[in-house]
Amino acid sequence: MVLELAGSGPRPTTRPQAVTPEPARPAGWPIAWLLPVVLVGLIFLAMLPVIGIAYFAAQSNFETSSRQLNELTVDLIDQRLQAHVGPVRDQLAYISEAVAKGEIDFDDREQWRTFALGTLAATPQAVGFVVIPVEGQPVRFTRAERSMRPERRENMPFADSLLARARTMDGPGWGEPQWSFIVGEPILPVIVPIRVRGEFRGIIGAAIGTSDLSRFLKGLELAGERKPFILAGRDKVLAHPWLGKEQGSAEQRARGRLSNLDEVNDPVLAAMWAPDPNELAWLGEGSSVSGHWNWVGDRSHGWIYRQVDDYRPASLIIGYHLTGRESAWARWIVRGILIAGGVLMLLTAIIALVVGRRLARPILALADAARSVERLQLEKVPDLGDSKVRELNQANRAFERMARGLQLAATYLPRALVERLIAQQAALPASEDRAVTILFSDLEGYTAYSRGRPATETATYLNDLLARVGPAIEATGGTIDKYIGDGVMAFWGAPEPTADHARAACQGALAMAREVEVFNRARRAAGLDACRMRVGLHTGTVLVGNVGFAGRVDYTAIGEAVNIASRLEQFGRGAPRHGEVTIVASASCRTAALDGFLWLPLDGGPADVAADSALPLSLLRGRADGR
Repeated sequence: MVLELAGSGPRPTTRPQAVTPEPARPAGWPIAWLLPVVLVGLIFLAMLPVIGIAYFAAQSNFETSSRQLNELTVDLIDQRLQAHVGPVRDQLAYISEAVAKGEIDFDDREQWRTFALGTLAATPQAVGFVVIPVEGQPVRFTRAERSMRPERRENMPFADSLLARARTMDGPGWGEPQWSFIVGEPILPVIVPIRVRGEFRGIIGAAIGTSDLSRFLKGLELAGERKPFILAGRDKVLAHPWLGKEQGSAEQRARGRLSNLDEVNDPVLAAMWAPDPNELAWLGEGSSVSGHWNWVGDRSHGWIYRQVDDYRPASLIIGYHLTGRESAWARWIVRGILIAGGVLMLLTAIIALVVGRRLARPILALADAARSVERLQLEKVPDLGDSKVRELNQANRAFERMARGLQLAATYLPRALVERLIAQQAALPASEDRAVTILFSDLEGYTAYSRGRPATETATYLNDLLARVGPAIEATGGTIDKYIGDGVMAFWGAPEPTADHARAACQGALAMAREVEVFNRARRAAGLDACRMRVGLHTGTVLVGNVGFAGRVDYTAIGEAVNIASRLEQFGRGAPRHGEVTIVASASCRTAALDGFLWLPLDGGPADVAADSALPLSLLRGRADGR
């Protein structure tokens, strides 16, 4: 009877108890005098850096406020840039959606003129629009002319590349900043694909002028201290306070292109990418901006900036530069103070670090090992080594012996049960009636396979298979109750109660089937014998809990439902074969598992199973989604 096989896995053979040798006296210093000496020394060492700690605390407060101020300034430029270009992008998206819905006739030029003029009025930063159909003549609208003009396709050599790119787009996309000879200022292009009833018909493009951005930066400038900028890449200027002035704007129109860094009357900006930049240490890793500082003449200057990737393929850099408040002479004075203080702090830090690390290393190692044991990661418990402290050596040796014992014992216990015992602080879970789903499995032909073969070969074969099947059960929340020869008994819904235990059990059985198929493919590829497996699943109420006496207790499931699951596995001998694993499930299991599985009804049932909850039986073929 299956009930007589209740247990928790393979049991080691009884051997004479080995005599534990008396442990050697651990080496090390007594902690009773070591700690006072160390603490007194640390107190004297701590007196020296008190002034330095106070200085660095004040410096940290200053750096935090500086970082926040600089991030706020860059955020202001970023928000202004978004407010400038965002409405144009949104208008194009609206027009594209209106065309797709049939609210705008893509072939009606007069309707296009009305919508273009309305969009130009709503977004004054848009200096012009262009409509490029897949077939037909492009049309251009400019704010200055406020009219619709046809454009020859040969005058737009970029049209084919834009159309090809737009075919792959689902919404607005940006272009590289460029100079517009029509409006006489730098522009940031944005395009949107046009589709009519799903058919790609062309694109709408808008040119966003940047003169307003330069005028905004001009208002943000603080003469002699702060000068903002927006760069297109690392070498071109898209917006700058100088370009917001009449003279700067006129010079740029005369050049007929985007200005270089050294063409906006700003020698500090021109030196932004000079070699050998210096870090701005106060920015820190968590800052949303980047920056560096360098010398321009005899003054130090800092550049605070942010790479904006929202307008790809355009690579925009927004930021500002500000004048440093230290001269070269002041810099060397501060450097000398920092060097002297740094040497003192370094010596103190080295001494404290050496002492502290030597004291903390074994304690930290023991804490890490304890955490590994708490998580049942017994294979990751490190070698704790030796310490200079006698009591720590004693604790380390005792802990290592305990961990090795636990690692050995854990192989004989269900992992879920051990985790629950740890959570309950080693209190044994009470026995109780509970609805669970039980699984029995058995290998077909294992007895014939093992006959005449060496024990090591058959054991390796079985262990290799169980090494795949066991994790598949535990991964779905199952508890392996015992190994019965070449079979497995497991259940879902205990020790931790779960509402969907039948569904999890079905998933676990299918996972076992997949692992058996992988196992067999590897065996066949190596020219070895494959295997077949039968699985029985039944959902019912059983008694789960502790069976045994105070010195030896097993956590198992007992009841008629256990016997039924075993009979269903045996009944699988005559069931239609599907794949390399035959899974026979009871009616109660199928009902509790809900939808999402493929079932094949079976006729009949085991002669000694009369429970209404078991019949009719079904063959579990897989998941409905094909996975």
